[in-house]
Amino acid sequence: MSLPHTNPPVEAQRETADQRRTLRGRDTRRVAVVSAVVNLLLAGGQVAVGLIANSAALVADGIHTASDLLSDVLVWVAARHASVAPDEDHPYGHGRFETAATLGLGILLTLVGLGIVWAGAERMLDSDRPAPGQLAIVVAAFGIVAKEALYWYTMAAARRLKSDMLRANAWHHRSDAISSVVVLIGVAGAVMGFSYLDALAAVVVGLMVARIGWDLGWRALTELVDTALDEDEVNEAKRVIMGIDGVRSVHMLRTRRHGPEASADVHVQVAPRLSVSEGHMISQAVEDRVIEKIDSIT
Repeated sequence: MSLPHTNPPVEAQRETADQRRTLRGRDTRRVAVVSAVVNLLLAGGQVAVGLIANSAALVADGIHTASDLLSDVLVWVAARHASVAPDEDHPYGHGRFETAATLGLGILLTLVGLGIVWAGAERMLDSDRPAPGQLAIVVAAFGIVAKEALYWYTMAAARRLKSDMLRANAWHHRSDAISSVVVLIGVAGAVMGFSYLDALAAVVVGLMVARIGWDLGWRALTELVDTALDEDEVNEAKRVIMGIDGVRSVHMLRTRRHGPEASADVHVQVAPRLSVSEGHMISQAVEDRVIEKIDSIT
């Protein structure tokens, strides 16, 4: 029986995977730094102008932006740990740092959103507050542009690096952009005499933030409990394995994600009269081919 020749060998592929992991961590941290600087400046401006112009909605939007700043810190720390190669204590790598950071971000967003809803509801019950100043409209409009730009910048990096954590952060930026639209409408309405619209906008923003946080947290939680790859990826892995000379069937294939990467445990059936050496060569061929053909499995 002729056994398949794998090129490059698995050791070289692992070395390449380590290099990709290092570069990926560096690029992710760069995105986090850019995002943090923008969020720091924007959050400070929104909260300050919101207080000066008496706009609860703009203050809420500033708090929302500040939560983005905290998420940028989480992304930076998680990317630094996740880019470390597997070691004796972490044989599956450090990708779960990214998952844990995403879960933390989801919890943070949910709590922040509920807090904004509470504050906005209290504001709606207080009818004696003066209307916001027109400066709040200008800052709200600027916030839309800044957050939408951050969304496209971060999402482009997330797609290039295949990072769920960056994708989560990008949607956080998009939620800020959408919330700023709501804030702009609410502030403009309040300036024209409909004072309750400012508080109502704050409540809507809070609900949006809480919903996004819940979705992100739930997705990260399912990964932490070792949810398998999706059906298409599992079927593709089986197809690759069955294409290897000497493999009669795939008896078991278990997969699990850890951050941007995944691992697989495979049990294949071969001819019963093969020598141990021949069986080992087939198993090595399976490992090499799966790592080569399935991007997420390392």
